[in-house]
Amino acid sequence: MTEKRARYTGMHKHVDKEGGYALWLPSDWRKIPMREGRQGAIFTPHADSFDTSFTAEKRTLPFRVSEEDIEILREGFQAGLASLPEVEIESQKETITKTFKILEARLTFEEDGMRRKRWVRTAYWGEAQLILIAQGANEEEFAYYEGQFYNTMMTIEIV
Repeated sequence: MTEKRARYTGMHKHVDKEGGYALWLPSDWRKIPMREGRQGAIFTPHADSFDTSFTAEKRTLPFRVSEEDIEILREGFQAGLASLPEVEIESQKETITKTFKILEARLTFEEDGMRRKRWVRTAYWGEAQLILIAQGANEEEFAYYEGQFYNTMMTIEIV
């Protein structure tokens, strides 16, 4: 039996000039701006909820990230993951270069009585932090949209 996957109806390039990044999303996903004081947006395929979504948020840090900061960033990332209720971490990965420091994880956790699946990636360069979260309302919904999540996660552009 083949798994059903979401089908593309088109792609849209979302450019956040103030945030300094761009990403490609399915053209039929709606955009929900973040509340005042936060730089980013939430994108969802659903008209009435955003439990399944792709979130991009840019933060400007009060310092330049260097290789000496990796251990403390790793500890903070781990603490954030561990703070989720009933979290089970499937995988973790790091990509550390002179320019970029990227921490990511795939996990499931409990929220509002549901078992949710999430892929989180946080990238640091200079004084910037870009937090990307692909989340399924449940594990089945994540699997259904996983191809679209992957495409969006892998086509981030720094502008």
